[in-house]
Amino acid sequence: MKTPLTLRLLPFLGIVALVIFFSSCKHEAMLPPIIPGVSDSICFETEVLPVIQSNCAKSGCHENRMSTYSQIMRDVTPGKPNSSKLYQVITANQSLGNLMPPSSNQPLTNDQITAIQLWIMEGANPTTCSGGACDSINVTFSKTIMPMVITYCKGCHDGSNSSTTLLLTTYDQVVAAQQNKHMMDHVLNQNGYSQMPKSAKLSDCNIAQLNKWISNGLPNN
Repeated sequence: MKTPLTLRLLPFLGIVALVIFFSSCKHEAMLPPIIPGVSDSICFETEVLPVIQSNCAKSGCHENRMSTYSQIMRDVTPGKPNSSKLYQVITANQSLGNLMPPSSNQPLTNDQITAIQLWIMEGANPTTCSGGACDSINVTFSKTIMPMVITYCKGCHDGSNSSTTLLLTTYDQVVAAQQNKHMMDHVLNQNGYSQMPKSAKLSDCNIAQLNKWISNGLPNN
């Protein structure tokens, strides 16, 4: 079972504090120290790619430029976040107008930015996930469904994309998408509804979790 990102980053936080303290230093940050029993690394397949596809590779932005690993690597220098254009633009100064996603969109979360940073530091490899246990029983909106929506959907459905009026930023909006917009039909690409997310089909685990939440009556917990 993968260790939560927050726990995996605890040793890294001390290093970040030192980097901030010695802000005049231009060297790249060091990798977090190896923790006995914790062997996870950032998974490109599930922690990096869907975030970039949802927030960058969409209509009107970088639809045909940031959809695949090879395309993304044009803006990445493995091992060096500070030298990677991808990391530079997602951490840029918003007041200068060069932040990505642009200020008209929802910015990436701190966890998403940190995951991309660590992925680059670890070599920016096209890592896939070993699967692990899928919890499709203890499904909640706040801990299971909304994080999934933020990763795979919110970049295109936060109100900044002129090609769609569907919003997926709150519980009520996600519920309405299922009840009125056939969200699961889009996810499964069935009954004449186009596949969503456009870039890649959700995993079997994600689909099972969505089905569980729907069958439970769409609870807000």
